[in-house]
Amino acid sequence: MSMRPRYDESGKIIGAHNMIFDDISDQYKMQRVLIDKDIQEISYTVFMKQLRDAKVAEEFEDNNYYSREVISHLAIDYLYSALFLQKGIAEKRGKNVLSLYMIPCAYLCKHSVELKIKECLLEKYGEVENTHSLAKLWNRLDEKSVLHYEKLNSFIQELETIDKNEMALRYGVSVKLEPLQEDFIFDIDALLNNTKFFFNVVDEFIICKYRYKQKEK
Repeated sequence: MSMRPRYDESGKIIGAHNMIFDDISDQYKMQRVLIDKDIQEISYTVFMKQLRDAKVAEEFEDNNYYSREVISHLAIDYLYSALFLQKGIAEKRGKNVLSLYMIPCAYLCKHSVELKIKECLLEKYGEVENTHSLAKLWNRLDEKSVLHYEKLNSFIQELETIDKNEMALRYGVSVKLEPLQEDFIFDIDALLNNTKFFFNVVDEFIICKYRYKQKEK
């Protein structure tokens, strides 16, 4: 951040503003975001959409298959993005500065878990629940016999406590613009490691179980 002077029509300085992003000039021209030409970066979601539009294989016409693939990769995308932010948190740790990345990192992590559970639901039932509640999604999945169930269940309940109503990590205040009950105090390293463990277990013992059962039919 740096102060940028402000002038009146005669050129007399009348004040200054501390710019959030100093690399963006006052003369910056807004650019078109939606484009229809070659781009440098492409997401897996875009890649899947292009394959579906090109009709490269029959499975891409199957909405269930297509949704499973997109949700599965988005879950990983969000988690890897959270891990990237974790590096920024670690760099500032112990330096008595506020972290800009804690809440976004936690949100990405929690959302990745939501998508992973929904991937499980798609594999098991062929549909997903219309809710963002991790506890409701986890209960709907109903896999109490899965290995490490108690560990996973406790983790889901903790995540639900961190952001029960999908408000804390996204907005920080309630719809009435009041403080929330959540205290926003959590171990971000434990959160990420728990999430990686969760991914490992459900991928091996839930997703693969139903995916290969479908293929056997």
